[in-house]
Amino acid sequence: MKKKYKFAFTGGGSGGHTMPVLAMIQTIKDHSDNFEYSLLYIGSHNGVEKELIKSNNIEYRSISTGKFRRYLSISNFFDIFRIFIGIKQSRKILKDFKPDVLISTGGFVSVPPVIAAKKLKIPIIIHEQTIDAGLANKIAARFADKIALTFNDSKKYFLKKDTVLTGLPIRQGLFNGDKKAAFKKFNFDANLPVIYFTGGGLGCHILNLTALKILPGLIEKSNVIFQTGKALNNRDFFEMKKFKDSLNDKEKNRLVVFDFIRDELADIYALADLAVARSGAGTVNELMALNIPAIFIPLAIATKNEQLRNARYVEKIGGGIIIEERDLSPEILLKNINDILFTNKAIKMKENLKKHSISNGSKNMLNLILELAGR
Repeated sequence: MKKKYKFAFTGGGSGGHTMPVLAMIQTIKDHSDNFEYSLLYIGSHNGVEKELIKSNNIEYRSISTGKFRRYLSISNFFDIFRIFIGIKQSRKILKDFKPDVLISTGGFVSVPPVIAAKKLKIPIIIHEQTIDAGLANKIAARFADKIALTFNDSKKYFLKKDTVLTGLPIRQGLFNGDKKAAFKKFNFDANLPVIYFTGGGLGCHILNLTALKILPGLIEKSNVIFQTGKALNNRDFFEMKKFKDSLNDKEKNRLVVFDFIRDELADIYALADLAVARSGAGTVNELMALNIPAIFIPLAIATKNEQLRNARYVEKIGGGIIIEERDLSPEILLKNINDILFTNKAIKMKENLKKHSISNGSKNMLNLILELAGR
């Protein structure tokens, strides 16, 4: 008779916290010949994780959430109550579902379920995607049984806890892009390089505006894939579409615009010779895993400059460069793209990334999940 498991997941606030969950769930599905399973995800009411998880037909339950701010704000007072409500809601959800293990990938939404699971004596695994641990995971670590790490350097934040170096869970499908088919699908000129712009699912308005000013020159000598994100209620997306509509047929064929990329990402990664992107953990780790050189524009207001530190790691190994928001201009961005894409620098950066290739931790995480679930 097959063993039956119930797995509960939590984490969110950004795609970087949610994509590893999807990778883990896919791995569970791919290796479930010897066991049966049920899945549940606990997330926020309106976070990006809700759409991503529900679109994959996974049971989703929403809870009240509050952010952990490191500065004085009246919102901190009200969010304390939201967090306590979230703990109460999480306790009921977990008590009803009765999971064998709770897996958390961080973000402010994850703390209430972790605390509730501890009270219910449910085994807890947290996964840290970045080198510098996030505040939510630092708090959640106090309640966790195991802490899975993408980078060994993160261990210093969890010295008194049981850490395991697993690598980052990455959706295996991202490695299966078909470059030849993708050129045909996007109707691109296969003799030209491909640049992939992304500010993430939420979008990056400053990148969208800056890039729009240099796109006419870029599409003269390259193909461009642009994810605008949901910035300003999709206004950036419509502006980009308006720009594309103004082009002639030859130019239109060199520009593809998305507001949010879903199943196309594997093919986009297969095509990309250079990425211009924010440097959230998910984006940085996926680009590293797929050996794609990048120009990073870190979010200036990210907690403790987390995005800047993510990008600096890639810069240090020679796989990317950084343009900080305060320095970003059309001229500087165009110069850096030209210096990388139309010289031998892109080849060298790709070689550097291969030397420091980040491992896909999906199978390692599965083994850890089954270990705790079987206790």
